[in-house]
Amino acid sequence: MPAPWTGLEGLLDRATDVEAVRTHRLQTAAARRWRAAGRHVPEDFVQLERWAAGTLLAAPETLTRVRRVVDGPILLHKGPEAAAAYPDPVMRGFDDIDLIVRDAPAVQRALVRAGFVEIGDPARYRDIHHLRPLEWPGLPLRVEIHSRPKWPQRLTPPAFDELVESSRPAAIGVEGILAPSPVHHALLLAAHAWAHVPLRRLRDLLDVAAVAAPLHPAETAEQARRWQLSRVWATTVGAAACVFGDGPRTMPLRIWGRHLVATRERTVLESHLQRLLSHFWELPPGPATRAAGRRLVEELLPAEDEEWEEKLQRTRFAFRNAMRSRLDHDRALGPLAQRPARHASRGGEEPTENLGKTHTP
Repeated sequence: MPAPWTGLEGLLDRATDVEAVRTHRLQTAAARRWRAAGRHVPEDFVQLERWAAGTLLAAPETLTRVRRVVDGPILLHKGPEAAAAYPDPVMRGFDDIDLIVRDAPAVQRALVRAGFVEIGDPARYRDIHHLRPLEWPGLPLRVEIHSRPKWPQRLTPPAFDELVESSRPAAIGVEGILAPSPVHHALLLAAHAWAHVPLRRLRDLLDVAAVAAPLHPAETAEQARRWQLSRVWATTVGAAACVFGDGPRTMPLRIWGRHLVATRERTVLESHLQRLLSHFWELPPGPATRAAGRRLVEELLPAEDEEWEEKLQRTRFAFRNAMRSRLDHDRALGPLAQRPARHASRGGEEPTENLGKTHTP
């Protein structure tokens, strides 16, 4: 995959919707590009640049404290490891450190005994891929201890030992902190983004393209095949090649991923199409058809603890706002937008109010 940086510069030069840049989490990259071009840089973009520089300084200290407490392999992925693939790591801000370990509960307990503090509502972190976030008092980064990589629900994530076997020292430079091999890391990033929401935002594609750029495409494709991730990988790579290069516009980008090409927020219609159709770019035809059918039923039925009258109200509102941005639609819908799905077939989508935001000082 070619390096995405020239394509990113062109995309930012054409971008006129500041809110969309926030949604796609390109603020720090945009700040650098727009400043060089003499364009106005919003104040929150400048603050995020400063925050990104600060977290880069805080990350080694945070990881050193973790390493002192934890025995056994520690795999760092996303965050600073993804940022290391950028021309300047400040272009890719982060506010947490994601670590995969063999025994997540034991590591969590050890870190709490050592002085880390658990934060966040415990209910949000039940039965997901990582435990409650941790903070060291006085340091600005959260630490998330993963029992496994976040992975598409109907696929099987790789074993911890397989990831450790091909790992290497992390780019952050803290002794004893490992990172997945570049091939593994590129696939982990693609799978993680897809498991949240397929083709959600440009920064997800940029991470994958940055890490995959120096790799041999055949090697990465073969590893994707071994992990049964071929469809997800091909869809992600195809989208990145179109958005950041001269690749053809793929079918998902013509149907439910058009917001990526246009550098804007998803519409209500695109959001529903993604939930119904993205299975066909993840699974073989039979399982994809069944998954889409289940999703259609979920879309048609009321959410948990929702009356039919509320459901019909939401449905009518969605039809009226089909071409409106999902963010604006959910804001206008108010509390009804936060209704949980009856049986969520693809977990992990954050509330749309938070899309595009990172921690600010």
